[in-house]
Amino acid sequence: MSFFRWDRLRAYCRNWVKQLNKKIGVIASGLFILILLTTSIVSVQAERPVSEVTYMKSETKKDTAIEKTFAKEFGLKKGSDSIRYFYNKIDLNNDQIPETFVYLVGPTVCGTGGCSGLLLEEKDGEYIVKSRFSLVRTPIIIQNEMTNGWKDIVMYVAGGGIEPGYHQLKFNGKTYPSNPSVEPIIKDEKIKGIGILNDELTQDNGIEF
Repeated sequence: MSFFRWDRLRAYCRNWVKQLNKKIGVIASGLFILILLTTSIVSVQAERPVSEVTYMKSETKKDTAIEKTFAKEFGLKKGSDSIRYFYNKIDLNNDQIPETFVYLVGPTVCGTGGCSGLLLEEKDGEYIVKSRFSLVRTPIIIQNEMTNGWKDIVMYVAGGGIEPGYHQLKFNGKTYPSNPSVEPIIKDEKIKGIGILNDELTQDNGIEF
C-alpha cells in the first residue's frame, strides 16, 4: 500500500512539472514576442533629424482599402498577424493626385535593419502597389528634386552591421529601389524636402490592422 501511494505521488509530481513547464513556455513565448515587437518599433526610427526638412505626422483614419492592399502584398491575415500601420498621402509625380506611402510595424514585417513599406497609387478607386521597400526607418524624406518625373526619396539606414546614414532612392522609370541600404549615401546638408511618417513609434501608436 505504501509503495502504491508513493508511485502515484511521483506520477502526480511529474505531471504537475510538465504542466508548469508548458505554462512557463507560453508565458516566455509571449514575452519574447512582446520584446521583439517593442524592440522593432523603438529601433526603426531615424535618430538624426535634418534641419531643412519640414516634418509631418501620419494620418490617423483607418483605411480598409489600404489594409486590403498591404495584406495581399505581404500575405497577412487580420486577427492573426499583429500589425500596426502608418500612412501619409503626398504627390510624388506632380500630377495633382497624391500617392500613399504606407509603413508597417510588427514581428512579421520588421527586422533589425527596419520594417516594411509600400508606395501605392490610386486608380479606379483601388490601390496599386507602385514600389515595395525593406529596411525602412521613419521619417521618410520626400525631396524637392525629381528623377524620371518622380521625386527622389531619402531613407535613413542603420542596424544589421550597416554604417548609419541617409541614402537616396531615385525612380527608375517604373519603380523605386526596394533596398535603401545599397543606394547612394547623401550628405545631410544636401537634403531638403518633406519628412513624412514623423511619429513617435510606440506600441500604442499607429492604426491597428
